[in-house]
Amino acid sequence: MSLDSIASRPAGAFNAAINRMVPAFHTRAFLTLLGKEMRRVWKMAAMIIVAPALMAVIYFVCFLFGLGPQRGTPEGDAVLSFLVPGLVMLSILMRAAENTGFSLLYGKIEGHVLDQLMAPIGAREVVPAYAITGMSAGLVSGLFVWFGSLLIWPQPVAHPGLAVLFAALAGLLMAACGLLTGLASTKWDHMAAYFTFLFTPLSFLSGVFAPVAGMPPFFAHLVQSNPIFYAMDGFRYAMMGTSHQDPGLCALVVTGATALLYALAGRLYAIGWHMKN
Repeated sequence: MSLDSIASRPAGAFNAAINRMVPAFHTRAFLTLLGKEMRRVWKMAAMIIVAPALMAVIYFVCFLFGLGPQRGTPEGDAVLSFLVPGLVMLSILMRAAENTGFSLLYGKIEGHVLDQLMAPIGAREVVPAYAITGMSAGLVSGLFVWFGSLLIWPQPVAHPGLAVLFAALAGLLMAACGLLTGLASTKWDHMAAYFTFLFTPLSFLSGVFAPVAGMPPFFAHLVQSNPIFYAMDGFRYAMMGTSHQDPGLCALVVTGATALLYALAGRLYAIGWHMKN
């Protein structure tokens, strides 16, 4: 069919020359959604980046003053060195989960998700787009928290490459949790409940502020049953050079948990679970 015959067709007429086959992975749809989510993160940079960094500095200052006479001693310095990776990881975890969960729920409440459901885009494109956006928001937030900690307590990073790896794995893990939360929630109260009663306790009970070796046996086993603990422990090894568990085991546990969560999120999105409520 010539270009002249195509151009002469009236507006709205069926055009057989246009390829309407949707590929197994719609690259353009994926990049479009990813770009939309990244722009949203940029517009909310003050809340996603500046506020967490400020809160982390406040946490750190409180711990610094709380040391009292031990400030400046080897024991006090060890506490502060242990605290920095925990604050950085805590910011990564919470921002990654918040970004994906709140974005998906906002789209459902405002009705924007209907445009997404009608477009030629499915779970193969949506889940990775939200995952990358959530991970990116968490990494940027954690980076600024680390920059803030350097102003008060500068310390070298033992293994920079591993630090980036575990930070990215933790961001992907919590982005999957946030995606599942956004799928399950139908109003803001549901989202707040998940963060208050599930994500915040799991994040704090992951060795963020206290070493597992110093806990009673019951609490030590409880903490080590939490997948987030392995992300935290691996990241602490990368930052400090010491950890409770083997870093290879930590990476394996976090990767396995992340894969399971994304498989579940992809399946639930594919069947439209709670997407039109």
